[in-house]
Amino acid sequence: MADRGNVRIQIFQQDGIFVTEWKHFGRLSGIFIDANDVLYAADSESSATSNPGWQRGIRIGSAVTCHIFSFIPDPAVNPGGTSAAEGVAADMHGNVYGAEVGPRQIVKYVRND
Repeated sequence: MADRGNVRIQIFQQDGIFVTEWKHFGRLSGIFIDANDVLYAADSESSATSNPGWQRGIRIGSAVTCHIFSFIPDPAVNPGGTSAAEGVAADMHGNVYGAEVGPRQIVKYVRND
């Protein structure tokens, strides 16, 4: 579960029992986990005041080990307001889609190997 207010992802068992929390995916508002257990985490709120030391964007990592292996930074030139993705999804080709609330758009990030 994405818990933006407490800057963490909470992990629960199917029956609702708390397992653990991860605090290294940023101040996220949306998560997506694909069939290969790749976790995509959208952080549109990190800033010098709301989550010092963190950059807004989409972090990509393992839903099993919680290791982050990729980052898509917020494309906004002006960091004021909400421009980064609040929702996130990915397709079977590894392309990432960010749902941006401020500009009211979906942005496709094409995988570049």
